[in-house]
Amino acid sequence: MQPKFMPWVDLLPEVGDPIRNERNKLAAKLASAEELEKQAAALRAGVREGRAALLDRIMKQWTLHDIEQAATAAADRGQPFPPGFVKDGELREALRALDGAPSPLEVLQAFHAGRVIRQHNLFSTATEEEQRATLHRVFDWWNYGAVPLLTRLEG
Repeated sequence: MQPKFMPWVDLLPEVGDPIRNERNKLAAKLASAEELEKQAAALRAGVREGRAALLDRIMKQWTLHDIEQAATAAADRGQPFPPGFVKDGELREALRALDGAPSPLEVLQAFHAGRVIRQHNLFSTATEEEQRATLHRVFDWWNYGAVPLLTRLEG
């Protein structure tokens, strides 16, 4: 069930059909956008499956050392990021998994998978060092996950 778009319009005093019709047209556009997002998610899932199969083929033909060298060389060219830039291992691997053109949901999932926030209350229970480390993880996620996504979506 789709949430109703701008439901408060129906509660306006003496609102007429022209306003409701315009709202309904916008709601239809929103529903269309949501359907396209579902199709995009399905396509991305297919890409992930294909990527896994391709990685399997690659790993049968090249050594892990060869693959790591190629990944490092690609990272040195700015794609997706130089591995040494993200110090936290969990976050680095979560960001590396975004290889390609991730969806906004995948970038948010990397925030969770990389365990960027590891304490429920950073102000009362975390030490200064823990707070600083969290801040660094947030900035790394932002710089190497969110900013590239926003740049791609704006283009």
